[in-house]
Amino acid sequence: MFTAAPHSASRSDTARAARSRLAWADAARGLAICLVVLYHSTNWTAATGYDVSFLREFDEPLRSLRMPLFFMVAGMFATKWVAASWSTLLRGKIFWFAWVFVLWEPVSLVIRLSTGYYEVAGADWSTLAGDLAWSLLIPRSELWFIWTLAAFFVLARLLRPVPVRVQLLAAAVVSAWALAGWEPESIAYRGTAQFALFFLAGLHLRPLVEAYADRLRWWSGLLTVCAWYGVTWMVQAAGLESVPGPYLVANLAGALAGIAISVALARYVPGLGWVGTRTLPMYVTHTPLIHTILWVYWSNGIWIPAPQSQWIPVFMSMTVAAAALTLDALTQRIGLGWVWGPPRRWLSAP
Repeated sequence: MFTAAPHSASRSDTARAARSRLAWADAARGLAICLVVLYHSTNWTAATGYDVSFLREFDEPLRSLRMPLFFMVAGMFATKWVAASWSTLLRGKIFWFAWVFVLWEPVSLVIRLSTGYYEVAGADWSTLAGDLAWSLLIPRSELWFIWTLAAFFVLARLLRPVPVRVQLLAAAVVSAWALAGWEPESIAYRGTAQFALFFLAGLHLRPLVEAYADRLRWWSGLLTVCAWYGVTWMVQAAGLESVPGPYLVANLAGALAGIAISVALARYVPGLGWVGTRTLPMYVTHTPLIHTILWVYWSNGIWIPAPQSQWIPVFMSMTVAAAALTLDALTQRIGLGWVWGPPRRWLSAP
C-alpha cells in the first residue's frame, strides 16, 4: 500500500539500533516486576506463618532498587504524554490508568477479604464497600502503583512551566523526607512522595541516563552494584533510614545499580525484556493469585517446615508469573483484552 522512501532502510536500521540500545529498559521493567512479585510472595508467605527468614533478609536491601528503577524507566518514556495537551493526556493516559484501577481494585480487595488477608481489624463486606467507594482517593491495595503513575503524569504536566532544576530539587527534598519513614493513610500517597524524584529524573534526564547505560562495562557495572549494596548496608546498619537524606542516596544508588544489572541481563537473559513488555498483567494479578495460593495451603493444612519453606515464595513467584502471562495471552486471543485497558479507539494518542 505504501511506497518506501529512498532512505527507509537506513531509518529502519537506526530504529533497530535505538531499540537494541534501549533493550535494557525493557529488561529493567522485567527485573523490577519479578522482584516485586518475589517481595510480595515473601511477605505474604511470612504473614501466613511459614518461615521465610532468609528471603526476607535477601529482599531487604532490594527495597532501595525495585521501585526507584521502575519509576525512573517509567519517566523516561513519559515525555510525549507530558508534552501533549491536557485533553490528550487525560483521555490517552489517565483514562487508561483509571480503567485498570477501577477494574482490578475490587478484584484485589474482594480476594483479600475472602481469603483473610485484608489487614484491617474486623473487616467485613461493609468495610470493603466503604474502602471501594473511596478507593480512587485512598487506594488500599498494591494497585497504589497504578494510582501513583497517574499522579506522576498529572504532576509532571502541571510542572511544565517550572524550571527542571527547581522540579528536581523540590522532588529530592520531598523524596528524602518521605523515604525517611512517612506513614500516611494510603501507601499511594507515600509512594508518590517517595519516588517523585525518580520519575522526574527519568523524564528530564533521559539523555544522561541513556549515556550512562551506554558507557557501562562489566567492571563499572560491578562497581556500581557493589557501591549500591555498600551504601544501603551502611545506612541500615547505622540506623539512618529514619534520617532524611541517607536513604534517598541509597535509592539513587539503587536506580543506577538497577540499570547496570539490567544492561547485563538484556544481553544474557533476553527473555526478561519480553517479560518487561508485559508487566501490567503480572502487576495487577500477582497479589490476588498469591493470596489464593496461600489460602489453599493454609485452609487445607498444608504445612511446609523450614528450611524447605524458604522455597515457597520462589516457586510461587514463578507460578504466579507464568499464570499471569498465560492469562494475558488467553484474554487477548478470545477478545478480552479490555481487562488490561480500554479499547484503543477510546484513547487519544499524543
